[in-house]
Amino acid sequence: MKTLLKSQDLWDLVEQGYADPDDEGKLRENRKKDSKALVIIQQAVHDSVFSRIAAATTSKQVYFAKGISRRFKSTCG
Repeated sequence: MKTLLKSQDLWDLVEQGYADPDDEGKLRENRKKDSKALVIIQQAVHDSVFSRIAAATTSKQVYFAKGISRRFKSTCG
């Protein structure tokens, strides 16, 4: 999954999140990229994991959810 997110230029966003910039256009772009990362993650995880991350609203929240970041690191290059 990490490789897929990197290939879409989304991995840094997942790890670091994003700050809300003053520029409305940049904020919209950040939110769109984050939503794309979130849907990739949601589609890739097992149902038992999805139930733990379903309430997350950002990809960073999913990454830091209980035990999820360990799964990213252990299954991804």
